Amino acid sequence: GGMFISARDHARLGLLVARHGHWNGRQLLAESWIDQMLAPSPTNDTYGFLWWLNCGGAKYKSAPSTAVFALGAGGNIIYVDRENDLVVVMRWIDGTAVDGFLGRLIEAVA
Repeated sequence: GGMFISARDHARLGLLVARHGHWNGRQLLAESWIDQMLAPSPTNDTYGFLWWLNCGGAKYKSAPSTAVFALGAGGNIIYVDRENDLVVVMRWIDGTAVDGFLGRLIEAVA
């Protein structure tokens, strides 16, 4: 499994999620699907439909609790932060560096 797409396409997927399924004035994915996708699952309150949820800073303390992210093999991450109007694609990043990077990024755009 997995997706083999460019960083630009990862960003497009992140934007589609950030925009609640809207793209160029069209509704490509139902808003209700996005809501379900980003809702906590019954067995893990930090996981939706293939998206991780940062509930209470569970994964990244520097990021808001409302941030969501897709994690892929090799440190590939799509980070969506509606509070700070950010969609970030990280490729081959060391997992221990992500929280610090996000903290510095959020501070820079605030």
